[in-house]
Amino acid sequence: PNTERDHVHAVYDAIATQWHHTRGKRGVLWPSASLFVKDLPEGSIVADCGCGDGKYFPAVWEAGSYVIGTDISLPLLKTALLNDKSLQKRPAVAVADCMSIPFRNNSCDAAICIAVMHHLSTIDRRIRCIEELARIVKINGKIMIQAWAMGCHSRRRFAAPDVFVPFNAQPKYLDKSAAEIYSDAYDNADFDEQKGLVVFQRYCHMYREGELEDIVSQIPSVKLIDGGFETGNYFV
Repeated sequence: PNTERDHVHAVYDAIATQWHHTRGKRGVLWPSASLFVKDLPEGSIVADCGCGDGKYFPAVWEAGSYVIGTDISLPLLKTALLNDKSLQKRPAVAVADCMSIPFRNNSCDAAICIAVMHHLSTIDRRIRCIEELARIVKINGKIMIQAWAMGCHSRRRFAAPDVFVPFNAQPKYLDKSAAEIYSDAYDNADFDEQKGLVVFQRYCHMYREGELEDIVSQIPSVKLIDGGFETGNYFV
């Protein structure tokens, strides 16, 4: 969809370097996702779908498992492969869409999909993503999904579930000259001359309480084990 192409894919391609420096390198992981990985049997093959700059890779390795990461943004994957010297292993990664994950059926012991579902713009695509995760995971394998929450539990306050969330990019991290930035070289972004920032608008769908569980219930091949809320996110 155009919304995802212009306000998700293009944005993360443009901000990949800053994203990695300001978020990925801090190594802040969501607790339930970390616990999920830690509790997997040693030697598990884990698919990290929408892995971004690979910030969950070390957690998987520390748990004694093997990770294969996919993301639709090549620039984000490159930040992990080329810039992060802290990685003790060279991860296996591939550019791929979560609508069509390039893995064989039943090839993974588990899958994680963290901060991806809130960038999918339709219910059909959200269902398709989970169906793909279920397809690549073995029978009795496990899947962990987390996405942004809205409502009284969340610090994110929005009037509607489908919103554009500003991301203020520093020009020094962007692969454009100041002149190009000022001349609107980036589509769907604005240059804040006063602050000296390029403002991108990211599409996000904020999930209501129980919404992820409702989506899971529509997919016959999966069974809901648990769900909950933590630090502004819902998980199943």
